[in-house]
Amino acid sequence: MHIHARRRSISFSGRTITIKAAVEGLGDRRHTFNVEKVSGIKNIPPTAFKPGRLVFEVPGASKTVVEDVPLYADKVDMNTFTYGGMNSKHVKALEAAIRKAMKA
Repeated sequence: MHIHARRRSISFSGRTITIKAAVEGLGDRRHTFNVEKVSGIKNIPPTAFKPGRLVFEVPGASKTVVEDVPLYADKVDMNTFTYGGMNSKHVKALEAAIRKAMKA
């Protein structure tokens, strides 16, 4: 499962989650972690003025905010996937799949 939104993307392979963030210059910044490392998930739905956020609690992962993002990208840490209202349905399905994998 793969979702791309707001100059970030998230991929879920069934056991591994990868969040990529666009940064200024060449390339992307990437953070990959296993489902076993996730201690919690918080989904904050988008509003008219703010994007939604899918926040993963991963013990030991860096909480450093990505500052060198391009124009119109969100300055958040690499444990957070930001998305707009058009992707809400897909993010809910992704969250359900990740929660199911966490229980297995």
